[in-house]
Amino acid sequence: MTPYARTPFQPAIPFATLAGVRQPPSARWLTRLLLVAFVLLPVTLLLVPWQQTLRGRGQIVAFAPTERKQVVTALVAGRVSQWHVVEGSKVKFGDSIADIEDNDGELAERLEAQRQFLLGRRKAAEEEVAEQDRTVEAQEKAARAAVGAAKANREASSLMIEVAKQGLKNAAFAATFEQGRYEMFDKLFKNTKLGGLESELSRDEAKMRSDRAATDTKRADAEIKRAEATLLTGDSLVLGAEATGLSAVATARRDLRRAEQNRFTVERELQEIDTRIERFKARFVKAPCDGIVFRISADGQVGQFVKEGGELAVIVPDTTDRVIELLIDGVDAPLIAAHMESTGRGPHVRLQFEGWPAVQFAGWPSVATGTFGGKVRQIDPTDDGFGRFRILVEPEEKFEGDTWPEGLYLRQGNQAIGWVFLNRVTLGYELWRQFNGFPPVVAPKPPDKKKDVAKPQKVKSG
Repeated sequence: MTPYARTPFQPAIPFATLAGVRQPPSARWLTRLLLVAFVLLPVTLLLVPWQQTLRGRGQIVAFAPTERKQVVTALVAGRVSQWHVVEGSKVKFGDSIADIEDNDGELAERLEAQRQFLLGRRKAAEEEVAEQDRTVEAQEKAARAAVGAAKANREASSLMIEVAKQGLKNAAFAATFEQGRYEMFDKLFKNTKLGGLESELSRDEAKMRSDRAATDTKRADAEIKRAEATLLTGDSLVLGAEATGLSAVATARRDLRRAEQNRFTVERELQEIDTRIERFKARFVKAPCDGIVFRISADGQVGQFVKEGGELAVIVPDTTDRVIELLIDGVDAPLIAAHMESTGRGPHVRLQFEGWPAVQFAGWPSVATGTFGGKVRQIDPTDDGFGRFRILVEPEEKFEGDTWPEGLYLRQGNQAIGWVFLNRVTLGYELWRQFNGFPPVVAPKPPDKKKDVAKPQKVKSG
């Protein structure tokens, strides 16, 4: 009887075949090994080196705002008469784009006629200003001459006073001398003891000469008063000459200012006409830059009337300074700022352009294929209104084949995906950061305002 044969007095054994199978010892050890590996694998993976990576999506733009899409507008109102380009045309700076004609076909001739008329008025106004300027100069010379003559007469009057005073002194001396001589002759004539040494005729002659000397004294005094009066008249003539000269010069200068104002008015009108002519020349719309005509407005078709400032076309400028603008989550933005502050340069970025197949594994940049190199150029100081921060990535040839495609193939607006590489950490560290939802870095401490910035002095109001 077999060992597992059932007797009538024994109960039935379930899975008798399985019970008879014996497990090899190697299988038991393998099971234990797999169990231990299953337990230790997560712990081991947490210690695996990991490249901190931030992922963002964006597009290609020109770094300079003047090299981004530009809208060509009509500088003057009018009717579109001709287009020189079509959508997709490549233009250079100054190339003709479109012509706009005014509703008045003879406007150019009339503007030129008005300009010639104003040029004639300006020439006449300039001649009038020159004449008035000469008049002012002549009036100033005449005023100086009149004042000089009046001052000379005044000085002559002053000298006449001195001469009259000296004549008065001489006349007074002569009167005194003649009076004494008369008295002596009169005494000698009347003296009876001496028997009349002088005759009556001599005495009378001495009397006459004495009276004449007294008269000369009065005449000299009158001459002094007349000279003083002449001096006062000279003063008044000087003041009158100065007043008359000032009045004449002021009148001439007033006429000069009026002539200059008239010239300024004509020049202003001429400038307005020149401005209208230049604006009329603006009917020939030119390309503001080198680029490609992206779109032509439907409102600017031939025969359509466009308003001043109306859109005509959109040009995409040629640019050699291309960058990628990527939007990074606000949780990751401090990582980039801290990295740039600590290293002094932007972190490296791997880029995948739309239309170029590529493979990129976050955390292992060495296995990436088909991507292009870049470097963070700057990060915006504020978000876009949705908690995302924009970073600009410029080309960087760190590995072979990192040169970006030419602008003919990689144009503005092409979509791109970027992976920003930061610090080397462990996988567990990165998972902990992601699960907690914040970057485990401390931003650089700002400078102490109390030490670096002097407090403004307090000013007390009076």
